[in-house]
Amino acid sequence: MKKFTSVLAAALLVFSVAGTNLAAAADPNTIAVSGMAEQEVAPDMAYIDVGINVRADDAETARTQEAQIASQIRRALLGLTITDNDLQNTSYYLYQEYKVDRNGVRTADKYVLDSSIKVTVKDLDKLSQVIDNVVEAGATNISNITYALSTQNIIQRQLLATAVENARDKAAVVANAGSRTLGNMLSADINSFDGGTIVAYGANKLRSTTNLAEDGVATKLSPGKIKLNARVQVVFSLN
Repeated sequence: MKKFTSVLAAALLVFSVAGTNLAAAADPNTIAVSGMAEQEVAPDMAYIDVGINVRADDAETARTQEAQIASQIRRALLGLTITDNDLQNTSYYLYQEYKVDRNGVRTADKYVLDSSIKVTVKDLDKLSQVIDNVVEAGATNISNITYALSTQNIIQRQLLATAVENARDKAAVVANAGSRTLGNMLSADINSFDGGTIVAYGANKLRSTTNLAEDGVATKLSPGKIKLNARVQVVFSLN
């Protein structure tokens, strides 16, 4: 009986401590709220990935052909005020293909070189011309177009401040409804602070130089909007 009483007393003590912790966690003199702010902004710049693919009988010929096309692409962009500072080589992959005959014998075949260049276009009015110029210069692939905003950091800082004010307004409404007044901000956690960058895959149809000369139709793209957002979790004191 004494043993049972001791166990029961210990259990009651644990429950009492746990209850105290729970009561402390739910502080009646604070309020936690979330705040958010969003904005859609038209992009003012873009990044495009330009690919080059060549096949040759030997590695050196493949390398030379790729270098020639890359040089042509750079020259084609110079007239659009795009310099080497706006170009970044993102991949360079040289490998040899193999073929297998009816007997399963594997023999070496052509050399293939795949490379890609990331082009920063700071003036969206020139984006379509950039695409047409690099295709005419020998590019074989444009994998995607990523629209961006040069002032994104500034706008996101403004959105963060707006999100905090949004949280403060919510907290003030609840405090007033409970006959309390809102005090100082005690803590804040940034839940998200990003922008949904729009990516257009396959937004253009690549054409050969001959076709460009025949139809004379320029590439046309619709950049759309970029949605930026900020979300915060804020704790205020209550008076």
